Parts: sequence; C-alpha cells; structure tokens
Amino acid sequence: MSNVYLFGAGIQGQIFLRAIKASDVNVIGVIDSYSTKAVLEGIPVLKPAEILDKTTKVYISVGLISEKIKRELIELGFLHVFDFTQSLKSFPTIIDELKLHSLWYSNKLDERVNKKGISQFNEWLSDEQSKALLAQIVRFRTDFDIADYVTPDRQVQYFSDDVPAFNSLENVRFIDAGAYNGDTLTQLFEVAKSKHTQIEYCASFEPDPNNLEGLKQAVFALSTVQNCTNIFVYPSGVWSESAQLNFEAESNTSSKLSLGSINSDTIHCVALDDVVYGAKPNFIKMDIEGAEQAALNGASRIIKDYCPILAICLYHTPADLWQIPALIMKINPNYDMYLRVYGDMLLETVLYCVPKQVNIK
Repeated sequence: MSNVYLFGAGIQGQIFLRAIKASDVNVIGVIDSYSTKAVLEGIPVLKPAEILDKTTKVYISVGLISEKIKRELIELGFLHVFDFTQSLKSFPTIIDELKLHSLWYSNKLDERVNKKGISQFNEWLSDEQSKALLAQIVRFRTDFDIADYVTPDRQVQYFSDDVPAFNSLENVRFIDAGAYNGDTLTQLFEVAKSKHTQIEYCASFEPDPNNLEGLKQAVFALSTVQNCTNIFVYPSGVWSESAQLNFEAESNTSSKLSLGSINSDTIHCVALDDVVYGAKPNFIKMDIEGAEQAALNGASRIIKDYCPILAICLYHTPADLWQIPALIMKINPNYDMYLRVYGDMLLETVLYCVPKQVNIK
C-alpha cells in the first residue's frame, strides 16, 4: 500500500479522502495552510512546513486555485504534486460524490441535459472549439465518465485571446456584476494595458459587505497605479428590477440572492437598465450565483440598443447552459456565441456573446 498526502481539509478534501481510502492508498496526512482542524477523519492535518519528506506524492483537492497551490508546494520542495484535475483522474471515483456538490447537478438527467435546448445552443455557437466543448459537457453531465472530464482552460477568464471580443473594442465601458474582491477588474486593466486599449469607465456591483472591503482596496490600488478615476462601486445586487431582496452573505465567491431565506440580510438590488443605460456600456460580465437570467432581463434595453459584449456564467443552475443563451438571443439575436470552461467540475463555465459587427464604439 502506497503512502500519499492530500492537500485541503475542506468539504472537497473530505470527499477526496474517502475516495482515496477506498482505493487502497494510505493517506498519511492532510496538508492545509489555514485549517484549524487537528485531524480529518482520523488523519492528522499538517502545515506544509511540518512535512520533512518532500518525496511523497501530494494530491490537491482544492479547485479553482489548484495550479497556484501546486506552484507553491513545488517551490517549497515537494517533488510529486498533482493539481485538482490530475488528482481527479488518478482517483476517478471521486466524481461519484463530488458531482452531488456541483451547482449544475440534478439527479434527473432531463434536468441536466435538455436535448432540444442544447441542440439550439449548438447552432448559435460560432467556432468548432465551442461546439466540441458543449458536446463534451453534455457527455460528462450524462454519464460522468472521466474520459469526458473537461480540463479547465488556462486563459484569462472573461478575456480569452481565442474569443474575438476584446480585440474589437476601441475603448472599454465595463460593467462587473458580481465584482467579488475586484479580481476581474484587476485582470481587465492588465489585459487592456497589454492590448493598448483605453478603459473609459468601470462600474462594479457587489452586495456582500465583506467582499466590498476587498473590492474597495482593489479600486484604490487601480486608481493609484493606473491613474484611472472612473471606477465606480455600487454596493448592491443586480436583478430584473430595482427591489429589496434577501441576500445570503458568504464573504466569498458564493454570496447569492435568495427569496425567504431565514439567515439572510435584506439588500438593495437594481436593474442595470435603471442605473447605467445612459452610460452605454459595451462589455458586461455577470457571475451572480444564479441571478443571471433575472439580471439579463433587467439589462434588456442595454442589450437590445447597444449590443454590448457579454461574458455570462452558465453553471449556477442545471438549465442555465441552454436557457441563458436562448434568453440573450430572444433579447437581441445579433450575437456570435462562444463557450469556455475555466474551473474544475464545470465550474466557471462562461458564455461569450460578441456582436456580429466588427468594431464597437
């Protein structure tokens, strides 16, 4: 029986741990830099510095930032480190439990895959890469075979070079719906600088008070370093209309709107048409934890009249994959569509909608 380490003591770590144990592999320790746990299911939880033998294999259970974790562990001297995707492929039975925690999952196949909706979406896609990716997503959602697992795209999320979006902009009037801690804003400025593109303004919408602190710090840094004063922060959610809604503040990327939740705060939400229509935005990004369809309805005048580039997340509910493209094409059919996946287990699946005309003013 071989000995290995597991990185990550969270919920996903527990799922990985159970699957690895069942594979006749001995997990001798769980590495976690921040966990306060002393043990996880009988296995000691250790800081990286506590491990002297750097030759033992390390499997990472943390998605989204697994590449960063892998680099850091290698820099600390660990010789055999496997990122999330590599770890999953080493122990594919992990998928059996991991899928149950995926936002797009349903235990009913017809809710995970709507053949008519998928077929129509496929017709709207503008490149073979997107069409092949959609087919792979459908196969994985159907059978959960590791052979169909989608390896995350390593390009910059929302600003991929192989999607003809950013290059067509003469300047950028950017709406960041679900701004989190300003990570997308920071990436926007980096991409704009590399492409010598002017940013006219950015309007960021974020309702979570804890996330707002990070967002304000990012805006201050960008205003200072980039000398850009046209960055506006709206401490509100984005919805189909201006309204008061319940909000589950998680202080992370998963804060979301809800209806009637007991443990929630009431926040103000706005329709983008009511707030930024006059500013004529030409690039809208949305990652708002399942409120995308409502928010798109609240931006229908902007989408119809200005045809902005759209970068919209498609993974928060099972039907987002086909319902969001259909909604956008109903509002304005003057779009070419592209599909990319940036996260493990189909997280960070993004739909790009690029106006059919070449130049956007």
